[in-house]
Amino acid sequence: MPGKIKSRKTIKNAIVHRMEYLNKEGKIVRDEEYEEGIVESVAVYKYENQYSLMERFNSEGILDRRDETWYNENNEIEKQELGFATFYYQYGVDKRLLSVKKFDSENNIEKIIEYSYVEDYEYRKFFDSSGILLSLDVTRYNDAKKPIRRIYFKIPHHEFIGAEESEGYKEFFEMMKIFGFDVDGNKIDIKISMNFLEEETVFEYDQFGNKISEERYYYDRESLEDKLVFRGGDYSYYNENNLLIKYHSFEMKTDWDDELCCLYDYVLDEKGVILEKSTDSGFNKVIEKFNYNSKGTLISYVENRNDGEETKEILYDDFGNKISEIAELNFDSEYEKDIKEYEIEYY
Repeated sequence: MPGKIKSRKTIKNAIVHRMEYLNKEGKIVRDEEYEEGIVESVAVYKYENQYSLMERFNSEGILDRRDETWYNENNEIEKQELGFATFYYQYGVDKRLLSVKKFDSENNIEKIIEYSYVEDYEYRKFFDSSGILLSLDVTRYNDAKKPIRRIYFKIPHHEFIGAEESEGYKEFFEMMKIFGFDVDGNKIDIKISMNFLEEETVFEYDQFGNKISEERYYYDRESLEDKLVFRGGDYSYYNENNLLIKYHSFEMKTDWDDELCCLYDYVLDEKGVILEKSTDSGFNKVIEKFNYNSKGTLISYVENRNDGEETKEILYDDFGNKISEIAELNFDSEYEKDIKEYEIEYY
């Protein structure tokens, strides 16, 4: 079984940092974390039919974490015991998640999340231990199953007066009527208000499926009128080679605005592989150069920026696994060299 890793030791500047052991299926069975060459924690993993266990011990060998996971016949998580909490998962006939229930160490319910799906919409309802709906997340997806709109509602923690339905907000009020029912579907007396509305996010994509815009809107509670206010957005621009050439991020804050604009330029070889990339953010310019072997694997890297340079050289074994990484950093006239090595044993 050539190429199957049995163990991998990570050494940084001649000091052991991590030791991993894997079984023949490639699953990790033991993970040792080191601090200054001394064992800090050890995690042991066990796998059985539709069941897995992780136990983590501290440097003194005392158990400080135990995680158990049970799977159904479709290999979906059915139950988890993580620390002092227990989670139960339920799925529909289409294998989509329907609910997640969280219980504490005394088997008292803490939280329930219910999922429902209507055409291209996904509804997520978050209930407290009493079965009262606290928040609602509504996401609409496109044909590629990517989100194009997300609306988030949250019940206020204070008394409020229901607002009148204004033009353009009927949809929001219809969604907020869900808060009038508990987890069992019983009608409860909760007044519906625009104060439930927290934020709305709108996404756009190009023909390649790249996200080109993400705009965030927040409900303005201080305004006399019910309205959503633009608070910020992230915008990405791609060229005909599907390479990012510009990124613009903008966020309006209370007393100042946060804005970042980066321009990207590339040098490509005849196969379209990136040999050089430059990033200009106005206050800093970074030039990255890449070198590959005959298999197309990165073997060296150089990064130049305003205040210095970083170089990295990578070596691989015959199976294509990384065995050495040498990085040299020279910033603000300070030199630093990091040598990371990987000692690998195969089955």
